Amino acid sequence: MDGAIFDVDGTILDSMSVWYDITKAFFQYHRIDVSNDEIDRIQEMTLDESIPYIQRKYIPLADSNSIIREFNERLSFAYTNTIKAKSGVCEYIRCLHNNGTKIAVATSGFENLCIASFKRIGIYPFIDAYAYSDEVGCNKTKPDIYLLAARRIGENPTCCTVYEDIVPGIRSASEAGFRTCAVYDETNADETDVLKRLSDRYITGWDELLSKNTCGGG
Repeated sequence: MDGAIFDVDGTILDSMSVWYDITKAFFQYHRIDVSNDEIDRIQEMTLDESIPYIQRKYIPLADSNSIIREFNERLSFAYTNTIKAKSGVCEYIRCLHNNGTKIAVATSGFENLCIASFKRIGIYPFIDAYAYSDEVGCNKTKPDIYLLAARRIGENPTCCTVYEDIVPGIRSASEAGFRTCAVYDETNADETDVLKRLSDRYITGWDELLSKNTCGGG
């Protein structure tokens, strides 16, 4: 494996519940009654999609910049101070780096939050490139973000493994020629069978890759 491309939330960081809690807290603060299914739907959007959606549907008189600031403040505290890395992932990324694998990140999240969390958990020096959904103008139902990440580390998709926790990402990356490794998260437990079927490999924890004493498995 010449290149490794990692999703962030739910793959590197144990953060999916935090996004859910912050989105729910936002609506509660504004006294807006929203179902859990709707919060799940919003979580699946990119930030560029979710903020206009929230504004248009729920608070049309609000300024979108104020909504972004509010989410940023809530998220910034969590990413800078409390969100943990998934067990074993930092060791796995460090091992890939030491073995000469080029490493990229492909995320729908905010750049500042991603960098802050990576510095805190100690993997920032090992990441060679970053790709963000707002750069490609689409979510992970299309492979554009993974293709951008591969270009930035100078690798062909067929030489890269994409590590993801969501079905749309695994599907689009596979269709674009990447090898894929689906990562279990509590929030995708009901999609286990689909993730196993679509991916080249499925792991319930990063120790499954570390246990080989090499970082080649993906």
